[in-house]
Amino acid sequence: VTFVTNNMIIWWSVFLVMTTIFIFLNKNMSSYSSLINYFIIQESLGLLFLLLNFGVYQFFIVMMKIGVAPLHFWIFSVTNKILSYNLMWFLTFQKLPFLLILLQIFWTQGFLLLFTGLLVCYLQMFSMKNYKNLLILSSTESFNWIIMGVFLSMFNSLCLFLYYTVLMVMLISKFSKSNFNWLNWETILVFLNMPFSVTFFVKIFSLSEIFKLNNMLMLVMLMLMFLSTLAFSYWLINMSVKLYDKNQMNNNYYYFLLYPLML
Repeated sequence: VTFVTNNMIIWWSVFLVMTTIFIFLNKNMSSYSSLINYFIIQESLGLLFLLLNFGVYQFFIVMMKIGVAPLHFWIFSVTNKILSYNLMWFLTFQKLPFLLILLQIFWTQGFLLLFTGLLVCYLQMFSMKNYKNLLILSSTESFNWIIMGVFLSMFNSLCLFLYYTVLMVMLISKFSKSNFNWLNWETILVFLNMPFSVTFFVKIFSLSEIFKLNNMLMLVMLMLMFLSTLAFSYWLINMSVKLYDKNQMNNNYYYFLLYPLML
């Protein structure tokens, strides 16, 4: 619906439907503080979306609704109590209708804002010590890369987002059963941009697009990617000194399916 129409009222009603679906999915989690935060943020931004329908305001409002860095400050107040499949839904499918609207009202000068968002994400990763929040930050950062790809190829980014969504559905739902005991080697390798993993492809395609636009920016971005590796090395060190635990090895068979699928 969002892709075939450019009517503000229909877009706004889609926002409302998505908020309702999210609340419906999470009402059994007894995380009412998260739901109230989400509802207030989404609906107040939805009202602003209708009122400020000129200039680039709508672009910023939709970015904030999705939680694109550097406008992702509200995400943690919502995700604190959300686990497993609901977290997966929040980080993937919940963003899809908003992404399609963002593609239609795209502001071509927004590139530097997304670039700043990446820098904010990487700096935030340094101070973040919670596994789940690191996963959420990594997902937010990957989403920034996907949107950057939109600048040169909308179709390319859309395919990339669908690919990213399918694989995140497999990863997040498996490894976020609780706040602590879901980290294992496979997750670490995927988020450390191991060749032929999800985030690796997302970044390679986005970089190849950005290279056509600005060579200097691409070099700065490669340096930023090194920052993310430093941040995730916290996971590596933690896993290296952890005692062997059956829970860390319980999904090995799953990866024999997942890696060929990524390729």
